[in-house]
Amino acid sequence: MSLLDIAVLVAYFILLQVVGFGVGRKKTQAVGFLSGDQALPWWVVSASIVAAETSSLTFISIPGLAYTGNLAFMQLAFGFVVGRIIVAFVLLPAYFKGNIETVYEFLEKRYSVSMRKMAAFLFQITRLLGTGVRLYATALPLSLITGWSITTSIFIFTLLTLPYLVFGGLRSAMWVEFIQTGVYLAGAAAAVWVLHASGASLLAAPAYKFEFLSMGWEKGWASFFTEPFHITAGLVGGALLAISSHGTDQLIVQKALACRNVRDAQKAMITSGILVDLQFLLFLLIGVWLFVFFQGAPFSTPDKIFPKFIIENLPQGLIGLVLAAIFATGQSTLSATISSLASSTMLDLFPRFAKENPEKSVFVSRLLSLAWAAAIVAIAFIFSDEKNPVVVIGLKLASILAGGIVGLYAMAFFRISSRVAFVGFTASAAGMSLVALFTPLAWTWYVPAGFLICVGVSFVSLQLRRLPIPFFRRL
Repeated sequence: MSLLDIAVLVAYFILLQVVGFGVGRKKTQAVGFLSGDQALPWWVVSASIVAAETSSLTFISIPGLAYTGNLAFMQLAFGFVVGRIIVAFVLLPAYFKGNIETVYEFLEKRYSVSMRKMAAFLFQITRLLGTGVRLYATALPLSLITGWSITTSIFIFTLLTLPYLVFGGLRSAMWVEFIQTGVYLAGAAAAVWVLHASGASLLAAPAYKFEFLSMGWEKGWASFFTEPFHITAGLVGGALLAISSHGTDQLIVQKALACRNVRDAQKAMITSGILVDLQFLLFLLIGVWLFVFFQGAPFSTPDKIFPKFIIENLPQGLIGLVLAAIFATGQSTLSATISSLASSTMLDLFPRFAKENPEKSVFVSRLLSLAWAAAIVAIAFIFSDEKNPVVVIGLKLASILAGGIVGLYAMAFFRISSRVAFVGFTASAAGMSLVALFTPLAWTWYVPAGFLICVGVSFVSLQLRRLPIPFFRRL
């Protein structure tokens, strides 16, 4: 990198710390440190949601997806908006009415304390594994562009994220994520400008590159369930996936709960869906444009396409900006994850400590943030051993469990007993594990299938309770 690129990067990191420390206020209770005091503007929350769900995988992989295919991914993105609308008008009013501190407290109010702790524990394990994978994936392009080793990239990336997060908590993290959204969009815009200046025309791409609608049975009826990107799988699977990730996951829900009222939270949630769809479209079109630029040349892996373009074609200064954009996408996800893990640990697993020790709670919350950061780094290092089965577990576990979690929240509205709900969730988790291991079902169907198993088994359990058999009556 040139001195100009390094200067751009340094300016970016200084800006993050200044903003993070500037908006962070001294807290005396963990609830305020971890919740943002329900005082953030909805447009900051909306941008923060977008930043938290936009990892470096999005920045690097989505263009590669369009390079090797077309715009079919947008069908899944349409489902994301539908799911957020359901979250906004069904789940968020219930959360604000219940005045909950974490999304899993809702399960305690409807079921039991043990159900709340189980959901929080599952969230922590799946989020830990998933974020460790994303951290390693972020280190790969950084290593390629900067020449740093993977280990160095992971350490530097994490160390540059922790100061403003540990000092200011959720409030600082969300304001910084607002800045990071602008940075990575500026990086994408810089790539578009260079592509345009190169003389490569987006309109020169083959017509099939712009196709984005598929009915799913073009390759036969079996492909309806084995192909991940078609309109039905996209709308149904994408909607339920969004309900899971944005309505039952502390990572995103804690941001919505930081709004001043339910109306602001609804605006933030729905607007974030529209912004994410536009963002996906932008990155997909960059991929199509890169196909024209490289004249369809083959690559060993799609994830190398955009980094290769950045390294070889961007002028001095813009390389630093795009590298800052990659940092921004990864840092926003990492900071949001650490904050949500710390809040879930403190408020879900040790709620009495937070209430009975207000002066110590913020200090412990900061220690929890550092501990979770260390755990995520450890998972990222494990991922470097591609033969380790934790790679597969980290990528698939969240999708396997998500349908059952959505089922738990859905049944909570109908006052289903905790035992019946737990039976349904357990059946869903076990059934989807078998489906993932032994069937060709596309991953976009995992959440709908898990949801149907959870609700279906719970319904059967309710009917069995009516039988004159003591075992079933105890359900």
